[in-house]
Amino acid sequence: MQYLKEETKNKIISEALKEFKLKGYNKSSVRTIAKNSETSVGNIYKYFDSKEDLYKTLIGDVYNKIVEYITALENVKLDEKAEYIFIELLEKIMKVFETKSTELAILFNGSEGTIYENCKTFFAEWVTGTVTKKLNYDLSFKGKKLKDNFIIYLLACNLVESVAIILNEKEDGREVKRYINNIIDILFCDIDDKLDIEDC
Repeated sequence: MQYLKEETKNKIISEALKEFKLKGYNKSSVRTIAKNSETSVGNIYKYFDSKEDLYKTLIGDVYNKIVEYITALENVKLDEKAEYIFIELLEKIMKVFETKSTELAILFNGSEGTIYENCKTFFAEWVTGTVTKKLNYDLSFKGKKLKDNFIIYLLACNLVESVAIILNEKEDGREVKRYINNIIDILFCDIDDKLDIEDC
């Protein structure tokens, strides 16, 4: 009996992932999820309090894991060991993109109307701040600093939108990871050569 209940819940989750990825949160229908998972709307509400609760169940852990790694990156003390820690934490973030690409596609493309709807702005601002902090640290050894970080912000927004497209278009997690790594390299490799720099 317990097996059947777990099987039903898993089927609801599977169909909810498809529905949210296809239509986003606002346009998704609990009735459609119920129909496609061969259960009733009432039965869905035995497992989840609401459509919002179902969405948070699917997306919350992935979002929280990314935020956990982002917070860890923000707390890295900039010194000669920082780059190794950055690489290690970024690899953990990329592993989440590889293993949870469907959930992240929903987060990036279908969160309007949820507590996560501003996630792309949050991620773009984080990338801007992190790259700015790292570049200013590196430039400080040359007695230089960035004039401003507007171009970094533009690149960060471009990165986040590119990630959203990649997640929407590509199903295979390894392919998602490869495309994201490539776009990061294209946008940010040798970035300090493209920015206005001034003396400290």
